[in-house]
Amino acid sequence: MASINELIDAITLVLTEEKAYDLPTVCIRYGLDSGDESEAFKSRRVYVQKRLKGKDQLFLLDLAKRVINDYGSVANSLAKLVHRVSPTGLFTISEITRRNIMDELYARNNISGKYDLIELLNRIWDLDTMPSLDSRFKTASGDIWQHMINNSDWDDVYLFEKYLELLTATDEVFIKFLEQVVHPLVRQQAEQDEYIEFINKHLVHDGYKLTLADNISGFPVYKIDKVLDGVKGNVKNLIFAAVGQKPEIVISDSINNDIKIVKHEENCLIYDRPIPNTGLYWTDLVTWWADRNGTTEPDRDTEKSLYWRLYKSLASPPEQLLFRSYFKYFKGLFEKNFPALVPQVYLHYDPYTIKQRSGKAFLPRQRMDFLLVFSNKQRIVLEIDGKQHYSDGDISSPQKYAEMVHADRELKLNGYEVYRFGGYELLDEEVGARIVKEFFEGLFKRHGVRS
Repeated sequence: MASINELIDAITLVLTEEKAYDLPTVCIRYGLDSGDESEAFKSRRVYVQKRLKGKDQLFLLDLAKRVINDYGSVANSLAKLVHRVSPTGLFTISEITRRNIMDELYARNNISGKYDLIELLNRIWDLDTMPSLDSRFKTASGDIWQHMINNSDWDDVYLFEKYLELLTATDEVFIKFLEQVVHPLVRQQAEQDEYIEFINKHLVHDGYKLTLADNISGFPVYKIDKVLDGVKGNVKNLIFAAVGQKPEIVISDSINNDIKIVKHEENCLIYDRPIPNTGLYWTDLVTWWADRNGTTEPDRDTEKSLYWRLYKSLASPPEQLLFRSYFKYFKGLFEKNFPALVPQVYLHYDPYTIKQRSGKAFLPRQRMDFLLVFSNKQRIVLEIDGKQHYSDGDISSPQKYAEMVHADRELKLNGYEVYRFGGYELLDEEVGARIVKEFFEGLFKRHGVRS
């Protein structure tokens, strides 16, 4: 762990970039003791260090993060030091996300696109103010020209990760880099769309997304924005595919949030394995189903038996059409990353029936028709609305409709995405299948899900 003196030295190095006559004001802005200009003119380094001495590590870490945010690339060395001391809370775009994006960029071997490499880099870094590491040159521009263009003895990995230190740069620098990589000056629109799609696939895990921000002469310009964080917390228990009588569930270990079915166990399934941030895939369910049934190696028969067990839980022809169409159009496009479409998922669970509650339901909408988990944060709810959602028999019920939209609001405020289908639009096989296909194509594109 870095010492307090290392933090003081690194913060001092950044703040002493300021002019001596500005330094007192800068220190006051950061909550440090004031002084006069004459003291700062004697030695900017001593002036700053005098005000940092005696501060505890938590104060210095908080100050360092504010300095990094304010000074950007000038504070790269300080950023690396703080990342070593406190790896959480500094970079909101994680090193894992950066690594995954860079690996895909390297694989395409065209980071600079239509642009000259040094010109592209100068749009992100001021190379002519960065010192050279080679005695033959004065600035970083000379280094990069010599080793990337003239001799080609550096590769992209060395340039971006070792020389420019992009994996540990501030969010500001990494975001600026990605925005330039997809700029219309750098690549044609078809290629731009491809790059945006795979970059967003990774950024979404950290709550960011490239979105259309402007047009230059009719060409789209994208900027990275913070998006909603989605659902907070991790999936702990997935109770689904409910049929027949409601299962009776007890908490077997409240500390670990372990649950157990004590009656009607055959009427529902519980997926109790950790769901990674990449989401829940069909292969995960199949492997779990194989283990549950004592099958050593999942095979085609295992998949079929799971498919029909889930299909059995579907309550109406429109739900069945959606489920069939999803597998018909998309199962063959994916390998191991086919998102699991989970039917009849318990959102709330009341151990008592409405009859036992004397006709009063304490928890509305206990089950969701379908759930997709693209990540622990990105959870998609699909509802198929039959007339029971908004009427009593053939008589419309404003109360039922109000309960339904209230439940939707609650879900959305908790970070879920909710999409509703009218049961009527999924009655015709051909028309309904086309609606389902177009919906999932749009949903996958929105979330950067690629086969």
